[in-house]
Amino acid sequence: MLGLTLLTSAVVIASNTLQVWGAKRGLAWPSDNYFDPAIFESSQINWFYNWGQNNTAANDVFPFYAMQWNGGGIQSLASAVASQKATVVLGFNEPDNAGQANMTPEDAATLWKQYIQPLAADGVTLVSPAVTYGGYGLPWMDQFFGNCTSCTVDKIAIHWYGGWTGDLQPFVESFEKYNKPIWLTEFGLSWDAGADSYEEFLPLALEYLDGNANVEKYAFFGAFYSGGAEDMINADGQLTALGQIYVS
Repeated sequence: MLGLTLLTSAVVIASNTLQVWGAKRGLAWPSDNYFDPAIFESSQINWFYNWGQNNTAANDVFPFYAMQWNGGGIQSLASAVASQKATVVLGFNEPDNAGQANMTPEDAATLWKQYIQPLAADGVTLVSPAVTYGGYGLPWMDQFFGNCTSCTVDKIAIHWYGGWTGDLQPFVESFEKYNKPIWLTEFGLSWDAGADSYEEFLPLALEYLDGNANVEKYAFFGAFYSGGAEDMINADGQLTALGQIYVS
């Protein structure tokens, strides 16, 4: 089990937030997840995404936010958004990670200008590429904006995986320099963490994220069943203890 130092003092609650409790929380829902998203129906959850352009879930409970995962199939993005009446497009998934979208800031900016930027004219909210915690994310984002100076980017998307709650706060706050609302579209503990660690971590993380006025949306990883400690769904399609924490 991962050794964690979960200090309440590391979770600073902003006093000036005007957010309604639960208004930020969403689901990172894999496109091949065959369970019913309605098990998460709660005043705490109000959006979901599946890392793709198209809604593959049998769901009429939560609004679907489309994602352009990398450059593949980007020519069909506008039609997918229009056909589903999507109001939000999430940018490329971890372009600074060789194992994910793996895109240079220059290439990402070029594709953004050609295929994503035009959606702004239709009133679609455009969320930046989601960068990682590994030390490459912030420099990548700087270079992206340097190559996309006239681009519409309404929100900043980031991902975080780490060892304790205190690491989450400075990472999130390092992206406040862009003066845009922050969307933490994936977060969790390091992969070797056990169930007890997750159940201790998640309430503290939710308290911090709900209390930070600069964090507008977030989605814990993950809304699925894989047999791992991070699962919010069990093999029977019901909420795990972690899932119960997330909807409460």
